[in-house]
Amino acid sequence: MLEEIQIIEDTPLSSVKYCLVGMPDTGLTGMIAVSHIVHALNLPEIGHVESDLLPPVMVIHQGNPKVPMRLFGDSKLAALTSETPINLAAVGPLSRGLVNWALSRKVMVLVSISGIAVQNRIEIETPQVFGISTTKRGREMLESSKIPVLEEGFMVGPHAMVLRESLTKGLTNIVLLAQSHSQYPDPGAAASAISAVNKLLGLDVDVKELLDEAEEIRVKTRELMQRTARSLQGMAKTQEQELPAMYG
Repeated sequence: MLEEIQIIEDTPLSSVKYCLVGMPDTGLTGMIAVSHIVHALNLPEIGHVESDLLPPVMVIHQGNPKVPMRLFGDSKLAALTSETPINLAAVGPLSRGLVNWALSRKVMVLVSISGIAVQNRIEIETPQVFGISTTKRGREMLESSKIPVLEEGFMVGPHAMVLRESLTKGLTNIVLLAQSHSQYPDPGAAASAISAVNKLLGLDVDVKELLDEAEEIRVKTRELMQRTARSLQGMAKTQEQELPAMYG
């Protein structure tokens, strides 16, 4: 029986050192950040994700039809991003498929980039980024990069399921959460997340172009943000602003 989610590699990789994941969620932070990294580093497209559970959508870039969830990179750095929201039915199978693929490719660290909504985001000039990790290795990387750990909170949605699958299967998954607008595309949050990735993985991705084009990005991604917000409402994404009822 075929897997519900398949990662199809046009250029097969035997191993991958680091893999970034950015899917549409709060502020489109992860999607914007990973898309900018792919563009800035000129990472080649090497594969895509196939599943009947994903929306029946294709995207068009420069006249070419593309699957909305695609894989970029090489054996040093791979990046998975999606240009369409992940519906609830696909979250579990996608998370399992991604983690199993990462394990099969001997991924050292899977880095998920996401946003965490803050009510006073408009007053914050440079959003702060917090980290979570499934392993001691990841926590040491966060500490050496001076990225503060999110001590208490909730995670909901695709990145939460990837975190759970990684924890269960022993994969180092670091989640970077940038303070973000909840209902609006947030290139500023994405820029802060990229700066954290630079420190974490030793990259040198410039965010000036991203910040200069912030308003254009907001306009281009407004409709995607609306669809993403509707999708996240069904996953109770707003709970991320609350504290858990129990500690420890």
